[in-house]
Order: sequence, then structure tokens, then C-alpha cells
Amino acid sequence: MVGVNFKYVSWVIKRSYCKNFKSFINDLRIREACRRLDDERYANRAIQAIYQEIGFKSPATFNEAFRRMTGMTPSAYQKRASEEKKSEETEL
Repeated sequence: MVGVNFKYVSWVIKRSYCKNFKSFINDLRIREACRRLDDERYANRAIQAIYQEIGFKSPATFNEAFRRMTGMTPSAYQKRASEEKKSEETEL
């Protein structure tokens, strides 16, 4: 897609971010999962639907990557985000 071979792209990612290609992509996916779990438009979406939409095939892989990056499970993150929104609304 970018007009260069996979090895070069992997090398640039490794050099720039000190991560391999797979870790780099998973980090991007987890950031997107966090964005969706924080977004009210996705409030009624099941976590399973979110992880499948962002490219994870296995719930175990998703949960492990999510926990490694955020320090909590996706459901705990979603609950905390929901509670923070409610708290913000009551303060207004």
C-alpha cells in the first residue's frame, strides 16, 4: 500500500518506535478500542463487537493486549469511562 516492502516498513517502525510491527499495530488497535469505549456513540456496543471491528480475532488476545497497555480489563475501562461521564454530567 505504501510502495515499499514489508521488511522496510518493519525496520522503520522498529527504529522509530522500538516495537515490532505486530506490537505497533496492536497498540494502535488498543488506542482505537479505548476511544470507542470512551465514546457515547459506542455505549451500546458489546466489547466483542468492538474488538472484532478493530481487527482482533480472539478475546484472549484482545484482553491481554488491552490489559498490557492500560493496566485494566476492557470492561473495567468501559465502566470507569461511564462513571466519569456521569460524574462530569452531575458537576454541570
